[in-house]
Amino acid sequence: MELNDKQVIEGVKSGDITAFEQLFSKYYIFLCIIAEHMVRNQSDAEEIVSDVFVKLWNLRQSLDIKTSLKGYLIKSVQNTSLNYIEQNKFKKNATDSLTLSDYKLLAWDSDYPLGQLYEKEIVQLLEKAIASLPDGCRDVFLLSRKDSMRYSDIACKLGISVNTVKTQMKIALSRLRDELKDYLPLLLLLKGIE
Repeated sequence: MELNDKQVIEGVKSGDITAFEQLFSKYYIFLCIIAEHMVRNQSDAEEIVSDVFVKLWNLRQSLDIKTSLKGYLIKSVQNTSLNYIEQNKFKKNATDSLTLSDYKLLAWDSDYPLGQLYEKEIVQLLEKAIASLPDGCRDVFLLSRKDSMRYSDIACKLGISVNTVKTQMKIALSRLRDELKDYLPLLLLLKGIE
């Protein structure tokens, strides 16, 4: 049973690992796409998003989310990505002349109409990209992300090795990134959104 945002927040605050896993499964890829567009490096983006989730878990008892859950996570990833860029003096290929203060992520709050439009479009693109994956790859991806199954459980269910599951997930994530790469610039607004 999928929990709503309020139930997820309360579950995480109380230490419910199932609620946390649901939160992770629902937003991990989405947040990695945002972070990767900012830092221009897949492994750094994944580390940034993982750090956000670890910090969220470690500070769960004092968690006080005033915005939507998604808005909170996006802002956390944005701030962590900006800190990463600043600390590492990371230069972006296409935006070398811009400063850190020029980057503001689009507010994807449920009350923001343009954000709703972009979100709907990304969901449609993501569904199309998932549908275009090879059958085995798509099965592994959906079992992992939609059904929140562990790699070992997926391997058992599909009668394949855990290494095959890992390989199929890498392929799926790589193809999804490629499919969405032209859309990523719409995630950023330059100057003006606080």
